[in-house]
Amino acid sequence: MRQRLRNESGFALMGGMLILLIMMGLGLALISRSDNQSNVSAAERVKESSFNLAEAGLNAQALQLGRSWPTGSTSNCDPTTSSTAYCPQAATLINGYSTKDYAAACPGSAPPIWKTEIRDNGTTPAPQYWTPSVTSQPSYDYNADGSVWVRSWAMVQCRPVSIVALVTSTSTPISIANTVVTANWLATSNQGKKVIIDTLGSYAQPPSIQPGPAAQPSKVVLRCSAPLGGSPCANYAANKGQIQPPTVQTSSGSAPQALTATQLQTLEAQAAAAGVLHSGPTDCPNTGATLSSPANGAPVVITGACNISVTVNQQINSATTPGVLVIENGTLTLGGTVNFYGLIYMVNKQASSGSVVTIGGNATVQGSVNIDGLGGITAGSSKTNLIYDQRAATLLRGSTGAAVNRGTVRTLPGSTP
Repeated sequence: MRQRLRNESGFALMGGMLILLIMMGLGLALISRSDNQSNVSAAERVKESSFNLAEAGLNAQALQLGRSWPTGSTSNCDPTTSSTAYCPQAATLINGYSTKDYAAACPGSAPPIWKTEIRDNGTTPAPQYWTPSVTSQPSYDYNADGSVWVRSWAMVQCRPVSIVALVTSTSTPISIANTVVTANWLATSNQGKKVIIDTLGSYAQPPSIQPGPAAQPSKVVLRCSAPLGGSPCANYAANKGQIQPPTVQTSSGSAPQALTATQLQTLEAQAAAAGVLHSGPTDCPNTGATLSSPANGAPVVITGACNISVTVNQQINSATTPGVLVIENGTLTLGGTVNFYGLIYMVNKQASSGSVVTIGGNATVQGSVNIDGLGGITAGSSKTNLIYDQRAATLLRGSTGAAVNRGTVRTLPGSTP
């Protein structure tokens, strides 16, 4: 018995087994850690996929808003709404996301894997990001300031991501002659000794926009191309101070067309988006309200043929917010005590050599009148009928799309739409 107790054989085997167990434990721990890291990596990859799709949805929605700005109520956009003007094209959006991850929002289900929604940015200062004050706003550019909040949501393999950003419409100025009148000819219907055309803007309202002592008067530019509707080309009583300061410029060689066809189409698109495009001879507005530009400054465009006459006490636009009236085919007559503020652009597609714009009675145009082709303007009655306003030439703008304000992009806690 004592010999057996003193026998040390087998101790090495026990030590080896102990070391083996320790090594197996370490190996299993390393395998488990590696597996966890793979799962974390896969989860991160899927989450990144959701983020990429949500960001793509945000950019696609901004791009689409540049084509069709939301001036009326909208609904959420998703892969089923491609035919809606303000929604992204689903086929284009998902084109770069065709791996198995994007097959469905969650395995075994097939809801839309992305959605976008639009909300107005509200009052100043604008609500920040996607707060309850934003979600309660109308689903379009209600305040007509050219900015809306857009939320983009995406879910890939049950991992939702939401991104929100402020999207702003962008534009560039469209140049037009900075004159009080540009036409082929001009005539006054009153031979009295009084100012009919104020080329300096001395009578402009509000008083804050009236010119200073060093201001230069605007010009009356007449092309004088035959045939003339009036004879002579500048038919007014120059010796009676009817145009003050006298800045009539004749035979200038100026272009007979102020804007190109492409620029005119841009104005039509703006008017259509704002609901102030009047198409065809049966849609001829003739009230101050229907001829006034909306709050977002879009031009009122009338394709005609329309001979519009406003001769009762009405106001078109206002002294503080001048607007733009474009008549492509037709004439405009203002009389009574009508006050128009802004730019009048007569495209004169009817190729008239007669009076395309007539201002009489106590009517006043404060701004600028531009008439294409051989057409002319007749003014003159009981008061100053045409007053220069330098703001008129700055009102035309061409849309260049819409852009995400990068400083406003935020990732929100993922949630179902």
